[in-house]
Amino acid sequence: MQTSLPDLPFTNYGKAELRPFGTHSTAESTPRTYPRTDLQTLTLWTSFPDNIHQAIQSATARAHLPSTPFTIEVSTSTRFVENEEKIRTHATVALHEAVEKVLAKLGVNGWFALPGGGNVAIVGDPDFSWIMSTRQPHPKVIVEYTTWWAADLTYVFEAFDGTRDDTLSKQSLEALQQIYGYMTFNNNKFGILTNWQRALFLHRVETSDRKTLQYYLIELDGPGHISMLKAWVGMVLLAEADWFYASPTISSVPPGLNFGTSAAWKNWARAFQDAQEYRMLPHDGTYECLTLDLRLCCFNLSSARRASIGCVVDAQFLAPPVGKSNLQVVCKVVDVLRYPDAADLLDREVRAYAALEHLQGNVIPKLYGFYEIWGILRLIALEPVGNAIPEDEQINQTLRTKMKTALQCIHVAGYIHGDIARRNFCRRARGAVFLVDLERCRRSRNQSELDDEMNEVDGL
Repeated sequence: MQTSLPDLPFTNYGKAELRPFGTHSTAESTPRTYPRTDLQTLTLWTSFPDNIHQAIQSATARAHLPSTPFTIEVSTSTRFVENEEKIRTHATVALHEAVEKVLAKLGVNGWFALPGGGNVAIVGDPDFSWIMSTRQPHPKVIVEYTTWWAADLTYVFEAFDGTRDDTLSKQSLEALQQIYGYMTFNNNKFGILTNWQRALFLHRVETSDRKTLQYYLIELDGPGHISMLKAWVGMVLLAEADWFYASPTISSVPPGLNFGTSAAWKNWARAFQDAQEYRMLPHDGTYECLTLDLRLCCFNLSSARRASIGCVVDAQFLAPPVGKSNLQVVCKVVDVLRYPDAADLLDREVRAYAALEHLQGNVIPKLYGFYEIWGILRLIALEPVGNAIPEDEQINQTLRTKMKTALQCIHVAGYIHGDIARRNFCRRARGAVFLVDLERCRRSRNQSELDDEMNEVDGL
């Protein structure tokens, strides 16, 4: 395919089409959790065309590239698509590869990473994330796909302000709220919501009193001077220059006002109380899942790492400024909007923590809370218990005895852990050993099962 800088025409691309007389995924969403975010204002990103044009011109000048046409090797084959997964697959070879190759020519090397792939430090599971380096794995652009027959993205503003309530518009708005959630969780300014035929280029803007999202709509074959390739390349360049937002927090209190008269402090205290002050107790064999105000939760995004389900990320839970201390926690997070089944696994783990409440703080972490954020994330907040035992460490007899002692406590309670591995034994600086990741923990069936699991420790 031939193109040229700075306008990057994108005319000979691989088309995505519905198979004639074939079946495709439903236009209406199945029953699920719907995103509920703090987005207050949606407004047109009027400067988008100039912003991306200037970004591409600057990158072209830095790379000393001419404006003469050049060729990039990408797929131009037409593919039939019948669901969102097929659209993502098609976009990878027909668009993402073209974007990556143009950016590489401009001296910007990166890739669009899939969720769960490699060492992507991200909270939640958006469809793709623009990553620059394995040493800096935090995403700089969030990308989310939908299907054009379920969310046409045409009237998302009208759906937001309540003047349209047809199915396609409402589902477009739900998709917008979902990607806004991912952008907010990961402190990203920039995101792309696309159904292949159209794309919304999004810019998150925050002030102390208002959450705003700017948008600009590009059509693949639409009128105008901005090609889809140019829009994607320009968006990545903008993000590379200025991608980060500080985590949202509850507004600071104006000087001179005490707790009793400050609306900000009252809101802070109310949210803290709604979270049961991070001191949940089990009831009827489980913990209730409560809503957590995102402003109370400061994720340390550099610590995010993939887990068997979802991700694990260090965080600080904020307490009111008077009389309470902030709490350091480790959060196990699943994206229930994308993976509803993962919520069931987390629920199972929560029930295990409830059954073993008497062991919390001794051989398993304390469970401080079980929360949901915006209908997108569900998490358990746990006591930090050190680091996992490295795979290359020689386990001496003292350490192995501590590992077996911790496991024996779970066995005495009538349970097996269910996943004996070094990564699930954590050790504090002073040597105490804890077992983590209890999603496979269950009641034991017989003594032989307990003996077999204990013997697994000798094999580590």
